[in-house]
Amino acid sequence: MSRSKKLQKFLPLIRAITVVSAVGITTTLVTFAAMQSTGNALTGNTIQTATASLQISTTGSYYSDSVPGFSFNNLIPGGAAQPAANNYMAYLKNTGTSSLSLSLAVPTTPTVTGTVDLAKVLVLITPPTVGGVPGVTQSFSLASLIAGKVTIENSLLPVGSVASYHMQVNMAADAVSGNGATISSLDLVFSGIPQ
Repeated sequence: MSRSKKLQKFLPLIRAITVVSAVGITTTLVTFAAMQSTGNALTGNTIQTATASLQISTTGSYYSDSVPGFSFNNLIPGGAAQPAANNYMAYLKNTGTSSLSLSLAVPTTPTVTGTVDLAKVLVLITPPTVGGVPGVTQSFSLASLIAGKVTIENSLLPVGSVASYHMQVNMAADAVSGNGATISSLDLVFSGIPQ
């Protein structure tokens, strides 16, 4: 019994130590929490993409999303590209907010009368002469343009700038079987990919 009496003597002291320790720990945690900084926020943010917008003209003065195309007449298979005067022009204006890399495609298969191998019918585009240096002509088969977009080399077009291309058509000597052929409803579509 003397042992339990001794313990009872120390019980109030143990309770007091426990209470003081709990108060000390709580005070430390509250003080630590009070010393943290408040959150600083960037509010009302907006994320927006650049816009890719390209317009076309055949005169260099009136630009639109689409304009009437050209008639490439009297084409002789295996002969010179038409028109021989090379005066059909396509002007492309970047009206978006990002530089564009240009491409050319034929999104829907044109109407064909007669027997024509579209892999042997070529669309030629030539940038104008700059500083006495003639532009390099690129040729694209109708078959490849129908298959999808074909990149136009060295065609990076800055915002607000205009690129121009002489447009011609040519075909191989064996592109047509029979006494003639016509390709109509041919849409040549220029587009731009933001860079």
